[in-house]
Amino acid sequence: MSALDKSAYRLEVVRPVWMPFNDAAINIITSLFDDLGFPSSGPKADKYGVVVASLLKATQAVERSHDAKKPTYLGVKRGASAWSQYPLVGKDIARKAVDRFLAHFGAALVEGSGDSGLHKDDNGKWRKDAIMSMYDLDPSRLPAGLSEAKFIQVGLPLVKVNIAENRQKGNKRKAVNEPKPFLNASTAKALSEQAFTASESRIRALNALWLEHPLILPNGHAAASATRIFHDSRFDAGGRLYGAWTGLNKKANKLSCTIDGEPVCELDISASQPTLFSSLLGYKLGGLDKNNEWVDVYAELSRLAATEYGWTVVDDTIDVIDLHVRNRNVAKSVVMALIGSGIPLKSKATEEIVQEFGLTPKGWTFFRDRLLQTIPALEELQPRYDRTGKLDGYLNGAGFLSYHESEMMLATLEKLMKVGIPAYPVHDCLIVKVKDSILAAKTFREVIYQYCKNLSGIEIMVPLSIKAPEGIPKNLLPSDNNLTGVYLN
Repeated sequence: MSALDKSAYRLEVVRPVWMPFNDAAINIITSLFDDLGFPSSGPKADKYGVVVASLLKATQAVERSHDAKKPTYLGVKRGASAWSQYPLVGKDIARKAVDRFLAHFGAALVEGSGDSGLHKDDNGKWRKDAIMSMYDLDPSRLPAGLSEAKFIQVGLPLVKVNIAENRQKGNKRKAVNEPKPFLNASTAKALSEQAFTASESRIRALNALWLEHPLILPNGHAAASATRIFHDSRFDAGGRLYGAWTGLNKKANKLSCTIDGEPVCELDISASQPTLFSSLLGYKLGGLDKNNEWVDVYAELSRLAATEYGWTVVDDTIDVIDLHVRNRNVAKSVVMALIGSGIPLKSKATEEIVQEFGLTPKGWTFFRDRLLQTIPALEELQPRYDRTGKLDGYLNGAGFLSYHESEMMLATLEKLMKVGIPAYPVHDCLIVKVKDSILAAKTFREVIYQYCKNLSGIEIMVPLSIKAPEGIPKNLLPSDNNLTGVYLN
């Protein structure tokens, strides 16, 4: 059996989380149900519908790659655990639907895939490194009009908890570009059944609202489902929500989405990590004016945006505006590196910061020390790992901060849900209809105010920034005066 070169192909993994969204998708699935002999009504019909829709959604990527340099294969995980984590389909129906679908379209198993990967490791112990089943499809046999079919994401796992791993294991995994593994549902629930079921209930309620008001993505597909992901085998670390929209990496893409056919905007917490970390621990930011107001930590409060040359390698042609933008981005990257590692006096810049900005050792120290003055709460950071590489500190980005951020976001979504406003989260950002933006911004700030007051005693209205599509009248959006950060005590 030949070894598979992962760099020589792309893989589109089938996950049972999609349903048909437009007439083209419905017509294709209806026709396939007749051909495959699946029930068209009753409780099993919807389950078969999810599997077939998900197979078709993945197959679209295979169809698009027909003329690409690298082939795209359909990836199918055959183990029962690969299906049991999804709430809408059982493993028996899933297997039956997958096998009939693949046979109907003459899918060929890629040589070397579908193997258990049983082998002996360096210590002589037997281990499995399973390779999922991969299939090559004949584009000429695919349904006509498949590219026009649109699907809606509805069946993501409600809650997942990734494993706790030491630094060495994490580095080894990242070196081969493997995702962090998750606990199975029963093991995760055993950590705290109350926390697990409570989180499931909260996400299930949001999914119900989103199904009535799905987020239409720029490519025409839709999203109405999220997974809450916790870190390090515990329910007080992480907790952010992830759905099809969180993968939109360009700001313009998010602003091209719609809800109920209406334009959307983004509400972001300005400099969210230092602002929230400080507020949750009861610290005020430094560099404030006499009114205790501010807009931007990275540029305005730290004064680093105006820093001259000397800290970085720059092109002599760089202008003042570009330099200010670059300096602000460096300040943000330095804060992210400190909070991510949990080391306030981190001695060196990360390779990413050096490569992106040309930051010198002198520049790293300069920015780090200035930011520690502006954000004194950073002194409370705890290293994520101890000297031996074991998980240790909690007051850092992956633990304390991400958990409380997710709780504030969930509370905001739930408060908006009570008044019928659908909102979609992207970590510290809300996507809402333009017409809902004024009330959503007010609600977002009030929830954070009350949360921080209860936790640390500090009273803060966090600064927000807003991004909207071009041409949106300003009177439909929150005014700048209602987005400024201010301490009230």
